[in-house]
Amino acid sequence: MKRYSTIALGLAVLAAGACKDNPVANPIDFPTVDALGSLTRTSLQQLTIGAMAQSRVETNNTPHTIQSGIFARDAYRIESSEPRWVSETLGGQPDPGSFAGGRGFSGFYTAIRAYNTVLLALGSANPALFTAAEINAMRGFLRTQKAVDYMSIIALRDTVGIPIQSDDPAEVTPIRCKAAVLTYIAALLDSANADFTAAGATTVLPVTLPTGFRSFGRDYSTVANLIRYNRGWKGKVNYYRGIDRSNPTPSLFPTAITELTQALGGAAPGAVPAASFPNGTYWVFVPGGSEATPNAISEGTIGLNPMVGDSIQLGDTRASKIVTRAAPLTGQGLSTTITYVGAVASGANQARPLPILRDEELVLLRAQAYIEAGQLANALADINSVRTAYGLAPHLVLPDTETARSAVLYEKRYSLLFEGPQRLMDLREYRRLNSTYLRPELPTDPYNAALPLPRGELDARGVSTNPACTA
Repeated sequence: MKRYSTIALGLAVLAAGACKDNPVANPIDFPTVDALGSLTRTSLQQLTIGAMAQSRVETNNTPHTIQSGIFARDAYRIESSEPRWVSETLGGQPDPGSFAGGRGFSGFYTAIRAYNTVLLALGSANPALFTAAEINAMRGFLRTQKAVDYMSIIALRDTVGIPIQSDDPAEVTPIRCKAAVLTYIAALLDSANADFTAAGATTVLPVTLPTGFRSFGRDYSTVANLIRYNRGWKGKVNYYRGIDRSNPTPSLFPTAITELTQALGGAAPGAVPAASFPNGTYWVFVPGGSEATPNAISEGTIGLNPMVGDSIQLGDTRASKIVTRAAPLTGQGLSTTITYVGAVASGANQARPLPILRDEELVLLRAQAYIEAGQLANALADINSVRTAYGLAPHLVLPDTETARSAVLYEKRYSLLFEGPQRLMDLREYRRLNSTYLRPELPTDPYNAALPLPRGELDARGVSTNPACTA
């Protein structure tokens, strides 16, 4: 972590100047906390957008959507010039030293280090330039964004574990096990929520957020909406803490239900209108020019696993996400004739927004928490609110937990297709990422569930394989 997880803030800040979607600001070169002692509204704007730009870059990296989709049997990526898209995903183990095993890691720590630096600077912000409410709101937002990035890292590494970064960039912290990481993320989100409470619901952040946080149903510049965003992530974290196959904590399911309900504005089971399903936060891409960050899913070598097409139910309007390829995608023992509509190479798809967290996912997460809490009638109401929105007849009953899990897995697969590692996370925790539930893609299919720690991280620790995580 010394060399790779705690990279200087300058890289993230430099990204701000290239971010057309964000307010354009001249970058500050490698600032220190001391240099930020006289934090201004302008420098806070630049630093915040720089950190968020780095988060966006790493979320747009291939593990978050593409490799997680390959592991979860939703996607293929087949390139004649790069066999590792198959050999290190569905044919064998990912190499920590290759792109197939090493991505989705250091960039998030770059962003986290940037958020840490701004948080430290807030402690000495000029009170003549910011109100106490603005400082509290800003602190809550930065802590929430840190938590989101940590959740992204642990979603990809799972039981391998990850380090939790300290404020000291020279400190090499231990590899923490997933349960400890999720507990840390939950506490971080609660600290952020306390900041929002201290700020007051009507307070507005003293920075202009990217359009993806302002233009999709809600403006998350206001604390009232940031509380919903924060509670949505807290409910998601507590659901996965509760169902963790290695360290389950069932007592957290009622808590997760309460938090997810708060994130949904207090809506009762089945009462979230379909019109609000897209509402949430997004990463927005503006390819071309100095931006140079198209949506990575728009790639002609990506296709859908045939099981995605075979499994969709008749009449499901989400079938519009499945399109026929201009030519079959074939190689290394795999073949498909279909692809995700957003993967078709085009200018429009390069600019296609990528959801971070939206209401439809929150509804289905709450259904999952209801299932595990034994409240199958409430789960049924939330699941049916999604099904019927896409032209399907409602389920009449969910007779048992396994049937209910299958029902919610179906809805999540097609509602959240190519939006992140959600399906991979669910298959792992439901213990369905195996040959009992999924046919092997290749004779050597290892049913990969996670990525290793990158080679650079291992080298920095003086080890050659993933070290044992600590509680």
